[in-house]
Formats: sequence, structure tokens, C-alpha cells
Amino acid sequence: MHALRRLHAALVPGGLVVRTQPVSAFAVVEAGGSELGRLDMREWRATIDAAERLTAQTIDDGLFSIEAERHFVVAETADDGPELVAVLHGWQGTKVPDELARRIASAPPPMRVLQDVRLRILRLLPTAGVA
Repeated sequence: MHALRRLHAALVPGGLVVRTQPVSAFAVVEAGGSELGRLDMREWRATIDAAERLTAQTIDDGLFSIEAERHFVVAETADDGPELVAVLHGWQGTKVPDELARRIASAPPPMRVLQDVRLRILRLLPTAGVA
């Protein structure tokens, strides 16, 4: 069962769900104000797109409405290049090209990863007979 359907059953009438999701297909990595390269996050984006289809279905089914939606850039900072490379390799659906990993590992701190993020506020709609 989709998580939003479970939330629908647990929320009070008119309750809100705040959802944030990184939506970048290619997140920028920079150091010293210069771009080092881009992460390949297309696989992650495909996962988000699949989740979006499920969210759209809950909206079409009358369980939620979109109260507000905003897009913004979130910067994750790091002071240790090799540690950042290790963290990025652990991100689901993300590929770090070898050349970019070398640039990150040798870059002077701080390094930043810039990701596009979508924030949505969903409002619970009252429904009868939701399974």
C-alpha cells in the first residue's frame, strides 16, 4: 500500500502532509565557487517520477489536494573531499563519475552539492469508504 494512503487513514480531517524530495537529475558539485562537475542522478529521478505517479493517483482519487508547491536549491556542504566522495557513492540512484570523484577528493574545502528540491504541502480531503 502506498504511504500516502496509510497517512490518509491516520490524519485528522484537514490534516497536512509536508513532502520534500530532491528532484535533480544532475546535481552540481562545486568548490571555491567553481563547478567541479555534476552527479548523475537520473536513476534517482526515475524513482521520484514513479513516486510522483503514485502521489498523483492519490490526488486523482480525492484523498489529498496540493495546498502549495515550491522549488528551491539545497546546498549540502562538506569539508573533507574523500569523505564527501564516500557519502555520494552511498546516495541511492546516484553515480559519481571517476573524474569527478578525483576532483572532489582533491578540492579545497568547503565543497557544496547543489540539489533542486520540491516541497509540497498536501491537505487531507475527507472521503467515504477509503480502503
